[in-house]
Amino acid sequence: MKIIKINLFQCNTPFVYSFHSPHIHRIRADSIIVELQFDNGISGYGESAPRPYVTGETPSTVTDTIQDFFSKTLFRREINSIEDVESTLDALEAECHDKGLNAYNSALGAIDIALLDALGKLQNTPVHHYLGTIVSKKISSSLSIPLLHDSIIRELYHDLKRLEFDSIKIIMGEVEKDNIGKVRMIRSVFGDHLDIRIEANGKWSIDQALSHIEQLKRFNISGVEQPVAAGDIEGLQEIRRRTGISVIVDESMCNLSDAKRLIAAEACDVINIKISKCGGLLKSREIRDFAESKNIRCQVGSHVGETDILGRAGRYFASTTRDLFCFEGFSYLLFEDSWEEHFLKRSGRDDTSLNAGLGVDLAKQRLKLILSLENQE
Repeated sequence: MKIIKINLFQCNTPFVYSFHSPHIHRIRADSIIVELQFDNGISGYGESAPRPYVTGETPSTVTDTIQDFFSKTLFRREINSIEDVESTLDALEAECHDKGLNAYNSALGAIDIALLDALGKLQNTPVHHYLGTIVSKKISSSLSIPLLHDSIIRELYHDLKRLEFDSIKIIMGEVEKDNIGKVRMIRSVFGDHLDIRIEANGKWSIDQALSHIEQLKRFNISGVEQPVAAGDIEGLQEIRRRTGISVIVDESMCNLSDAKRLIAAEACDVINIKISKCGGLLKSREIRDFAESKNIRCQVGSHVGETDILGRAGRYFASTTRDLFCFEGFSYLLFEDSWEEHFLKRSGRDDTSLNAGLGVDLAKQRLKLILSLENQE
């Protein structure tokens, strides 16, 4: 089958609650949705959640990359097998290298997902078929607690406790006293049985990280994610050595080369694989397989405001990951006024393993068509 049309949409669905992180204050989704239309009537859907502070991309650059670097190659290719998908993605990456474009991971990831979604529909098989054997139907899930006011977190607790999650990640600010208060409050509200870890998004110095961790150990935290800047491998090594706390890398690891460098330097205990930042499912699979060969665990993360496209892609990926640290798959909570539909899904009534492709429904997302490209050949 051949691609005859590429549609790009801006997703700007508003959040029920605004989300504060050390990087930015977000009030709505900020994804580019890709639709690849094929000559047999099949459409494949992909998503890019670009972050300039992670891969150097924005929604505008993702759109330009697909239009200027990817479209001609995509229109020339036949997609009938996983080998066709792999060779097409290789050709797109080679085009970027030839033209001197270095920031393309998130754009490539959207195409990867769309191609696999379409191939799964063609072959009537779910996307996990291309990622590995399903290890377990029960995935260890983690909920991220953003920089919200304590009163909002207490209010949300009564709904959140109905969800099936095994751990909590608390987003940290830079003021130590405030962070201690937040962790104390969350530990008191959610109880002693739940695993808690913290994330600094690379905003701390080594001294700040060491002081925070020492002060927060009393609350039985199990790990710290990206405590120092992305390029500070020596800082990561020192934090591991001096605290004994598991170090999870996120912004530091966007590709296989990053993973190899960090693991060789013994700078991490866990790597956070986010499908969008890592170039899609197939590149994420390469990173995961290498990490597993070195006995490094994988966390399957998500960017704030991902739609169900990246959400389902992540869930498929997590379900085929042997030594999964956790799956952060609760981005939908930012969109829903009522979470009943998702409680039903979590109870097992919505089995993604039965879908052809991703099985996504974008009816509830607010999409704006920003670019439509047609094959002129």
